[in-house]
Amino acid sequence: MKFVGLDIGTNYTKATPDGSKVAIFPSVVTYGEEKDWSLKGEEKDIYVGEEALTLIQSQENVEAMRPLHEGRIMSQSYMELAKHALKIMNAEPDVISTGLPVKSSKKEREELTGDVKEQLNAKALIFPEPVGTLAYMGIPTGVCVDIGFGTTDIAVLYQMEYVRGDTILMGVDWLYNNLEVMVRKNAGINVTPEELTKLITTPDYEVGRIRGGKTVKTTHKEVSAEYNKIVSNWLERIVSRTKLIIEGLSTDIVDKIVLTGGGSLLPGVFEEFTRNFEDVAKVVMPDDPVTSNTKGYYKLASVLLENEVEKVKESVKETRVLIKPEKEKKKVKVKSK
Repeated sequence: MKFVGLDIGTNYTKATPDGSKVAIFPSVVTYGEEKDWSLKGEEKDIYVGEEALTLIQSQENVEAMRPLHEGRIMSQSYMELAKHALKIMNAEPDVISTGLPVKSSKKEREELTGDVKEQLNAKALIFPEPVGTLAYMGIPTGVCVDIGFGTTDIAVLYQMEYVRGDTILMGVDWLYNNLEVMVRKNAGINVTPEELTKLITTPDYEVGRIRGGKTVKTTHKEVSAEYNKIVSNWLERIVSRTKLIIEGLSTDIVDKIVLTGGGSLLPGVFEEFTRNFEDVAKVVMPDDPVTSNTKGYYKLASVLLENEVEKVKESVKETRVLIKPEKEKKKVKVKSK
C-alpha cells in the first residue's frame, strides 16, 4: 500500500512520498488569460506553484488563489495544489495523510475526504495540524504551537490522544499585511508574501518594480525596521492564547512545548516565545519546522496502516483456528458372513 504525507498550507505546500524527501512549492493557484502571442507554444488555463508565483510577481492585476482563507478550505485551489504535489512526485498513492486546522469542522473534514476519494482516487487520513510535528518528533504527550501563514494552531496531546486545542485566526499573514501596507505607502508597490519573507530574513535583499519609467525598490533594512516595531505585539497575542489553552493542565502533560511552523523561524520569535514560557516548560523546535508536519503525517499513516494490516493478519489467524477442518471418518470394515 502506497501513501504520501501532504501539508497544504496557506503559503507553501509540502509533500513527501517516503517520509524523508520533501517537495515544497508556493501554495498559489491562478488562472491564465488568452495571450496575444505564445512564443513557446504554451498556453495554460491553470498555473500552480512556482509558475503561478512568477506570473503574479511579473504581472499586476493577476488574482492569486490560496487554499485556505481564515482557516477554511478553498476547495478548488486546495485540490489543484494536491494534484500538483502528486504530479511532481510522480506518485499515485492509495492513502493521503494530511492535516487541517484544529478547529476545522466535521463537515469540512468529510468534504475533503470525499474530494480526495473522487478526484485523487485515494483514502484520506486527516489530523489536527500540529499533531504531525509531535508524531515526527516522537512526542506522544505534549503541547504544540504551530505558527502558520494564515492561522496559528495549538494542540495538546496525552499519549497520542487529543485533549484540547484551538485555532487562532492570526498567523504570519497578520504581520505581512501590516508590512505590505507600509511598503505600499513608502514605495508605492505591491509585494508577495514570499518576497516579504526574504525581505525580513535576508540582508541586502531588495524588491523592485517599474513605476512611471523609474525603478522603485524596497529593501531589507526598511522592512526589518517596521517588522521589529510590530512583531512583539503580534507574538503576545499568540502567547496569551497558548497560556489560556494550557491553564489548569497537569505538568506531566505540559512537560515541553513544541514551537513549529514557518512563523517560528522569523527573527526573534523563538527567543521571545521561550522567554514567555520559561516558568512553565522547556520550549523546543523540530529540526525543520517547515516540513515537520508533512513528515509526521507520513509517519502516522505508516503506523496506522501497519496496525491495520496486523489486525487483519491476526483476524485471519483467529478465523483459521476457529474453523478447523473436519477429521476424516474412519472406515469400518464389515465382515461378510
